[in-house]
Amino acid sequence: MRSSAGRSTSCVKNTAMSRVERLLARHRALLVFGAIGVANTLLHSGAVIALVEGGLAGPVPANVAGFTLANTFSYFANCRFTFRQPPSWNRYRKFVAVSLLSLVLTVGLSALAQAMHWHYLAGLLLVLLCGPVLTYALHKAVTFRHPA
Repeated sequence: MRSSAGRSTSCVKNTAMSRVERLLARHRALLVFGAIGVANTLLHSGAVIALVEGGLAGPVPANVAGFTLANTFSYFANCRFTFRQPPSWNRYRKFVAVSLLSLVLTVGLSALAQAMHWHYLAGLLLVLLCGPVLTYALHKAVTFRHPA
């Protein structure tokens, strides 16, 4: 037989697990969006490195190619796994628009840090903390607001 202490420990573990599960379920889409963002960054970076180191392109064209590849991957992955909606040309146009707006946000936050005479890493921190959350919110409100 279990003692009452054993039951209460089990009950606490179950309660803690159910809270964690509820928290993960509530923020599932944001967490998946973040994971896709990490994969997206690796894909972009890998493409740039491969193109530049392979002598196939200079840094600027390599970044254009990397952005295009990563943005396309990001769109289809977010359609399927984050927002669970089918892809469409209209939705992709919105996705690209939000991506470009995110670029403007990145430049704006970096410029703010520079204007304030902060260390460049403070600007990068602003970009890393604010960018993904705001981009997710914009995609949720604009790109994936309604099913295609």
